Amino acid sequence: MGKIAFKGGKLVDGTGASPVEDSLVLVDDKKIAYAGPATEIPEGYEVRDISGRTIMPGIVDTHIHFSGNLTDNDNDWVIETVAQKQACAVKQAYDAVTHGLTTVCEIGRNGIAIRDLVNMGVMKGPRIFATGLGFCRTAGHGDCHRLPFEMSKTGHPWGDQVDGPWELRHAIRMRLRENPDAIKIWVTGGGIWRWDSGRAQLMSTEEIKAVCDECAMVGIPVWSHSYNSISGAYDSVRFGCEQLIHGFELDDKTMDLMAEKGTFFTPTVGFLPSWYATYPPEWTPELDKWPGKDNAEKGIARSYDNLNRAYKLGVTLTVGSDSFSFSTPYGYTTLDEVYAWVEHCDIPAMDAIVAATLNGAKMVHHENEFGSLEKGKFADLLVIDGDPLANIRDLTPDKMEVIMKEGDQMIKGAL
Repeated sequence: MGKIAFKGGKLVDGTGASPVEDSLVLVDDKKIAYAGPATEIPEGYEVRDISGRTIMPGIVDTHIHFSGNLTDNDNDWVIETVAQKQACAVKQAYDAVTHGLTTVCEIGRNGIAIRDLVNMGVMKGPRIFATGLGFCRTAGHGDCHRLPFEMSKTGHPWGDQVDGPWELRHAIRMRLRENPDAIKIWVTGGGIWRWDSGRAQLMSTEEIKAVCDECAMVGIPVWSHSYNSISGAYDSVRFGCEQLIHGFELDDKTMDLMAEKGTFFTPTVGFLPSWYATYPPEWTPELDKWPGKDNAEKGIARSYDNLNRAYKLGVTLTVGSDSFSFSTPYGYTTLDEVYAWVEHCDIPAMDAIVAATLNGAKMVHHENEFGSLEKGKFADLLVIDGDPLANIRDLTPDKMEVIMKEGDQMIKGAL
């Protein structure tokens, strides 16, 4: 850290404002002292000429798991030892920050501990907003049904199986003892097996309401997973979940309510090719309305259309990868999401970048601290060898020449 002047680059500040072609960004210790058109550089700054490059905020990934798993097999998620998963999760957090994710929203057994270690300066990692284990139903998404229940209960990397409104209220109070930043629930399945259908609402209306009411009493946000259940998504939104994750099929009633209430929508379309390769979506007659050679391609096309509708209806979008193992590489999968928005969902590159930066900061209620390059905010920034507004695929970890979090430049490949 120190005083650094980045001069001559194209400034994309994350607010959606027009880019500044010849810019100056001054970093003073952890904060941004200036970001705007080129001007005289004060004395005492180390000057870095970034002409021909783009300078922009660090990425905020609003849905990620530092699960510590090595594969996408749901048995392995539990069978792999807790010690292995803890150690591996540290590497996943390091990969995230050194691939441009300066802030993440993490769901899992390890996230709160990693958050605290990062905040104490013990290890390098992104700024983490963590839920701890999220809540699912028995035999639902987050319960590896082929294994003994106690193994899933004590070893699942992100799911805690709890049934019933009052049981969920108690479980939330127990989770609050761990000091989470939000509470995560799975209101639908995830498509892994027969009774984990992504189309089925697996958490009852009474349970969802109980979770939201309990969390509202103390002011902690609720983040909800809902795949293809219209009713599950609507219940999540109407009872007050601040974030709706996935939402691969939403009706206009739910989208309109999301726009009205300011619900953040994290569509996670970028990880679908990887997920559907292992767990393809169910066939239903309406799926044939979309093009594709198989259910996976049709399901992806349906999700692209769904996202485009949400964008047009004014729903606030954030970018989330759902990275959960090395089969969904940290940072790369996040940016696959951004590419899909621009290339398949007719979302302008500038709007996609705002969703991947400032909107994520707004979702966690810290937009005055990070998410854009503005005076007084933390110096979370990327210097890109290219122009993502002209070619969105220039926004890749492979072209990030500088990755800075709070003024501290991250070193790739050191772990």
